[in-house]
Amino acid sequence: MLYQAEGIILSQTDLGEYDKTVTIFTREEGMVKAVVKGARRAKAKLGALTQPFTHGLFQLWRGRSMDRVIQVAVKASHGGLMEDYARMVYAGYLAELLLELIPQREKNETQFLFFRSVLDCLERKEDPWPVVRWAELGILSEAGFGPSFSHCVICGKMPDGPSFTFSMKHGGIVCENCHSRAWSQAGGGHEEAAVLKVNGDSAGYKSPDSEFFIISPGSRKTLEILLDEARNSIIPGDALPCPRITAKGKVRSEVGRLVKRYVSFVLEKRLKSMDLVESIEDDGAMNH
Repeated sequence: MLYQAEGIILSQTDLGEYDKTVTIFTREEGMVKAVVKGARRAKAKLGALTQPFTHGLFQLWRGRSMDRVIQVAVKASHGGLMEDYARMVYAGYLAELLLELIPQREKNETQFLFFRSVLDCLERKEDPWPVVRWAELGILSEAGFGPSFSHCVICGKMPDGPSFTFSMKHGGIVCENCHSRAWSQAGGGHEEAAVLKVNGDSAGYKSPDSEFFIISPGSRKTLEILLDEARNSIIPGDALPCPRITAKGKVRSEVGRLVKRYVSFVLEKRLKSMDLVESIEDDGAMNH
């Protein structure tokens, strides 16, 4: 049966000598895997029209095990993403996050519209860093894993002090009293050891089950604003606004590390593209 769907190509793999398979995040059908026949032949028209991050109207033939791409009317190729290494890495990372969170053939129009805007913002914004952080928080929220940065997620009180503690397990900020109780229940020792374990580059940074992360007031506020902007954007519509906030120095570093750690905690693993994301952020290119 032939059908049409608006979609964005998230990934592609070679199939046999001349074909390839693509995963398309569609507005109407959710995640769809499809074969593109002859895509790897020289001058193959469908091959050029089914590159990663292409947004278009797809005509597909519904098969038993896998669909087949028949025709594509491109709406946006997002060539700017493929021409800039950092933007390409970021787009691949966000695509991988979606692939982990969204089941096959499960319609999620809101998530589709949000990601469509994410790619547009990622391509045109001068600084891609806030777009990525905004996208991570928005994708997680729509998938049911939205964190909280406005109040203690255990007792409901507004935390106050020179620093704030984020609990991966509880998905949000915890006050000093709740943090102490949670740390004791987790078998922790001295408070300084907790900070070292959580924020130290060599102690638990790459472990998806690290429980606590200490952040500054500036980082907490930045995360709260990014999350609010993401949630306000996750409303069906044709024109979603790009994030208007940015960050520098310590705040930029803390926010990026916390969100990536939370992604790993939610997924219970590190995404394959996480190393590339960290490499472009750690080399200073993204640290404005």
